[in-house]
Amino acid sequence: MRRIIFLDIDGVIAVPTCLSFGMWALSDEKQELLQQLLSKTGAEIVISSSWRKNNLQDTKDHMRDEGFWAHEKITGHTIRAYHYLERNTGIHLSLPRGVEIKQWIDTNIHSENGKHWNRKFLGKDYQYLILDDDSDMLLEHKNNFIRTNGVVGLTEQNVLDGIEILNKQE
Repeated sequence: MRRIIFLDIDGVIAVPTCLSFGMWALSDEKQELLQQLLSKTGAEIVISSSWRKNNLQDTKDHMRDEGFWAHEKITGHTIRAYHYLERNTGIHLSLPRGVEIKQWIDTNIHSENGKHWNRKFLGKDYQYLILDDDSDMLLEHKNNFIRTNGVVGLTEQNVLDGIEILNKQE
């Protein structure tokens, strides 16, 4: 089974107690917790954070350069839906991050190579977890979403809950 973590950075593994040049930076403590989650589940990471870049390689390089321990586990990043709308329609809307995650799942899980519809089943073929300090997810994400406290970041309890979600089979 494929296991995917949609990872926000600020408020999850970058916290206000860890600063670099006045900006939130990656916390070694929070990265260690993320490593525990990864080792117990074998999950891959899809960056859903504003830390993502234009393409996958740029995102991986940026995360590596910022000191992200698990940069080799990054297999994707979500789109910036508001940029897409503005560029292609001239409309500027603020879209919830949950829409970007749904688009990634629909494009990368529910189709093969983005061409042929081949729906895979949650809990059988794949499982996902969203780690984010914001609540702008979709209702369909409620059983796969862990909201972190943006000041505290990832906790041991979040890791235990995440392991349970990712290792759940229906």
